[in-house]
Amino acid sequence: MNRRRNITLGTAAVFGIALAALLLIALFPIFPRQLNIRVNDIASRTVRAPESVSFVSEFLTEQRREEAAAAVAPSRVFDPGVRTTQLNAYDRLTAQVTQIRSLTDDARKRELLAGLGLSPRSIDTVIGIEDARWQEIAAEGRRVLGEELNVSLDDTAAAQAKDAVDARIGPAFTAVEALLTAELVRPLITTTLVIDEQRTEQARDAARAGVPPERVNVERGDVIVASGSRVDEVAIEKLRATGLLSNTVEWRNVVAVAILAAVAAFVIAGYVFIAQPAGITSERHMIALALVTMVPLMVAKFYLPLVLPDDERQFLAYILPLAAAPILIAALLATDVAVVVAAVMGTLAAFVSALIPDVSLVASVSSLDTFRLLLVYAIGPIAGVYLVHGADRLNRYLSAGLAVAGISFLVLVSTWLMDTNREATDFAWIALTSGVNGVSSGMLAAGAFVTVGVLFGVTTRVQLMELSQLNAPLLRRLQDEAPGTFHHSVIVGNLAERAADLVGADPLLTRVGCYYHDIGKVLQPGMYIENQMGGASPHEEMTPEESAAFIQQHVLRGLELARDARLPARVQAFIPEHHGTRLVAYFYRKAAEKDPEVDPAQFQYPGPRPQSKETAIVMLADSTEALIRSATDRSPENIDQMVDEVISERLAEGQLDECDLTLRDLRTIAESFKATMRAVYHPRVAYPEPTPMEQRRRVLRLPLINSQAARQNNGTAASRRRRRRYEV
Repeated sequence: MNRRRNITLGTAAVFGIALAALLLIALFPIFPRQLNIRVNDIASRTVRAPESVSFVSEFLTEQRREEAAAAVAPSRVFDPGVRTTQLNAYDRLTAQVTQIRSLTDDARKRELLAGLGLSPRSIDTVIGIEDARWQEIAAEGRRVLGEELNVSLDDTAAAQAKDAVDARIGPAFTAVEALLTAELVRPLITTTLVIDEQRTEQARDAARAGVPPERVNVERGDVIVASGSRVDEVAIEKLRATGLLSNTVEWRNVVAVAILAAVAAFVIAGYVFIAQPAGITSERHMIALALVTMVPLMVAKFYLPLVLPDDERQFLAYILPLAAAPILIAALLATDVAVVVAAVMGTLAAFVSALIPDVSLVASVSSLDTFRLLLVYAIGPIAGVYLVHGADRLNRYLSAGLAVAGISFLVLVSTWLMDTNREATDFAWIALTSGVNGVSSGMLAAGAFVTVGVLFGVTTRVQLMELSQLNAPLLRRLQDEAPGTFHHSVIVGNLAERAADLVGADPLLTRVGCYYHDIGKVLQPGMYIENQMGGASPHEEMTPEESAAFIQQHVLRGLELARDARLPARVQAFIPEHHGTRLVAYFYRKAAEKDPEVDPAQFQYPGPRPQSKETAIVMLADSTEALIRSATDRSPENIDQMVDEVISERLAEGQLDECDLTLRDLRTIAESFKATMRAVYHPRVAYPEPTPMEQRRRVLRLPLINSQAARQNNGTAASRRRRRRYEV
């Protein structure tokens, strides 16, 4: 049978364009490490100039100007303060000699005078001369020092003045006295010129200003920096001048990302259009699919440049829980779509790693790392996808996460064996990153499951489990107000659930759909024979047209109740689709007996025909249960015949034309229905009449029962009977 397409070509095209735009945003080539290039970094590749440029090198210009400034000699001026300072020092020296002369221990005198730098002959002179003569020598030395320092002396002149001290000492002094005077004066002669900071800086500024700007010419194709060489200041200026380090994004990278984003988006959109997955039935589902695909890739785009290249061999690039996205898609939407998304995400993650060296000069991501990313993020999630399919318990998500961890570990180990730089310690990092990747993926998918499902109107397993509880509000109302319909719905649920499981449909959704397919009958239960309990039928006072109108209303009223109760859209679909566009056959035939030309359109349900395996199975199960219940002959042979008649009739009516049940599926469904209905209507053994002994024991026991206890027991028994009836 051909199923009506929920996703048209136009819808798929719009989805593909929107997804391509989102992927372009996620993968846009702006990376955290794009401009993070420093002096002395080692270039990972040879970079050539993409164009010819001429620019002023600020670094070289500043370097030349500093060299010119350093070549300028400091400007010096005469400082009178030097003479005063040095004379004060001379006075302190002669006072110290005078104090030493006052000592009585000659040995101690010699020791102290030697410490002042005097020669042995001068020491003898100091010790031997009289005080008056010493004062004359000290005065002569002060005169000579003052005269020498009263003129401008540079370093050369100061050295010459030291050599000429002896000639400046007066002739009235003996040779040894002149020697002593010279030894006292000579060390204190120094330059009397000091640096004029202001004039010196002005001269250096003038020298800097005299150096013209250093211009650098770069021709297209010139090597700016060679692979393996250190990046220097000039190389960085050349990279910036040629636009390789500008804040603008290089157009060829944008085009590459745009092309790959478009290809990836239309692969997913094309698959969704061709496969028409049952879990994707609305625009909100497609929005959820696009966002769940896009967000993890954006995270990967910003994270991978921070940990690649993996120079420290910590394998942190494989710790991202990207598998959470395919697992979430499998749990919420469709398993086959999740597999496609996993493959696309793995490819795009590998592309991000391949793009990193092109935007960061000092990053070098090996081809093996790119290959690992492809395998880990494309193959690893698939195990989790199949394990979480149809999950109705949280432990399935943990199992899926562990499976992802195991596959990721095996993939990394297999590539580790290919790595020439492998180390034994790598195993610990591989185990850690694989484990965190898998477990966090499972936990993240489980945590986002309900939230994403509610936001985007996706029917989740948790919702279906809640709706399948017989104490749910609508089902409780159905039990109380339309018990016959409730009993019928439960039997149809048991009948359809097993068949759905056998043909690969969703058994939980099928059972829940059965419970609610006739919920509209709760508004007028007495209009339906299963709730009349053998009483008079109101249809006896009505025309066939009026009766058909009442019967048809349970579909529209049921949809209103379902919407008010906010039942998921996939559950609501069972209400109109389980009748499809069939006729209310009983009343149509009664009307046709009176008027063969009566218009069948007024006896027709509004439809649509079943659009999924699940609603088609419920249509067949509903008709089968009703037909067999109304039959008087429920022998196995007759049950088999009635099942075949129902299925053949629905085929002939074209009610199954828009679902994707195959003829093989119909044969499987027929065999399942036959087995179930034979079990429901199996023959029972007729019990013999009670013996006289049983009757006497009952009579003897009755007086022993307190009347109040009897009423309580009767009430309890009645309650148990009602519960058994509802739980069938």
